Amino acid sequence: MEINIIDKENCKKEFDAVLNYEELKPHFEKALIEYRKKAQIPGFRKGKVPLEMVRKLYWDAVEYSALEEIANEVFKNHLTENNIPIFGTGSLLNLDYKPKEKLIIKVEFEVIPTVELKQIKDIELTKTKYVIDDSLIDEELQYMKLKNATYEMDGKATDDNYMVTLNTDELDDAGNVIEGRSQKDVKLFIGSEYLSKEYYDGIKGLKENEERTIDTKNEQGEPVKIKLLCTKVEKIIYPEINEETIAKMTGRDDMKTEEELRVYLREEIGKAYNDHGYNALKNKVVSEVVKLNDLEIPESYVEDMLNDYFKSHKAEHKGHNHDINEQDFKNKNRAEVAFTGKWFLIKDKIIQQENIQVIDDDVRAFAEEAGKPYNLPADKMYEIYKDNKDVRHNILDKKVIDFLIENAKVTEIEEVKKSIKKLAEEKKKETKKESKKETKKDKKKEEKE
Repeated sequence: MEINIIDKENCKKEFDAVLNYEELKPHFEKALIEYRKKAQIPGFRKGKVPLEMVRKLYWDAVEYSALEEIANEVFKNHLTENNIPIFGTGSLLNLDYKPKEKLIIKVEFEVIPTVELKQIKDIELTKTKYVIDDSLIDEELQYMKLKNATYEMDGKATDDNYMVTLNTDELDDAGNVIEGRSQKDVKLFIGSEYLSKEYYDGIKGLKENEERTIDTKNEQGEPVKIKLLCTKVEKIIYPEINEETIAKMTGRDDMKTEEELRVYLREEIGKAYNDHGYNALKNKVVSEVVKLNDLEIPESYVEDMLNDYFKSHKAEHKGHNHDINEQDFKNKNRAEVAFTGKWFLIKDKIIQQENIQVIDDDVRAFAEEAGKPYNLPADKMYEIYKDNKDVRHNILDKKVIDFLIENAKVTEIEEVKKSIKKLAEEKKKETKKESKKETKKDKKKEEKE
């Protein structure tokens, strides 16, 4: 038997084999015995026809019917014996049988690429260390107080501690209401840090049943005119910050004072930003590792991943009133999915090369962290997670990322996170400073002239 493996582009190979008639005969004999089991000839029970009679009547037909199965068997045996890592099943290109002489087989197939790790250490990364400004604590505490506030009906919004309910209409240049651009029962908190200046100025001091018109901008940044009708004014009565209120706000019973609550909020906000920073660092290190260890991957591998991604996306959007074009979806997401496929293969190689494993202590640590927000014992959480494959898979993924980060050259930069209100105030002060500088420059220029 003559066999050749020809390398083609992008993980594709071609299997070429030539079997002479003597090499084919054992395969034909095997096929004849199988055919005999279902052969039906008058005078004989099914499967009991003499083999020589079957040979005489059906040998030529059996030869042709067995060719594809022979090709598959020869192809698979060669891959197994030579440890060739096929992806998918292969595609039969040619099956040319010259009776009583030879069989020519051609099969195109894709292989899982051999990953060669060129660089996974000393990768240059930038890590952001977040510093939490007190204004963020104030902002979060204000939000929690607002969520637990009560309301009293009032006739006029005399300060920022009011909630107003509005009906709004967008107006055209002539002052007419634009059809389809109206909203009812819009609730706005006057003291919200997210409220635009136009809306703040427009609703401050508003009375019940009062109408006002404001100039603002829509989501596209285009100027619009909005008519406001106030239908309700409510004064916000904030709760007293005591042990009972804190427990209601947080679900925790181990804090008694506002100072303890502020410490807790600083830790939670800090954790949220640290998680964000870690995810950004994770994305960066994965991107760099794939770039430094780039490889070709089988197109069918990418297509399989795209099929799964599309099915998942379609299931998530089931019942929505819009069609999802499968080909458009695949074209849009192909590059991202191909990148992910490369990372999966590289990650598996890193796990193998660096012998990264998940041990019971890793699961225990994960279980302890998972139980903290719910005050659940670590041992109980461990019993839930110890045999969970998804949990172990996620832990392994994190250990790979942590290994890469620990072995990288990380430069740390500091970033202070402040509330929107404080940022706005600082910007306002900076603008005033710049304005004063410009005024001084203009005065000096005038004096010189």
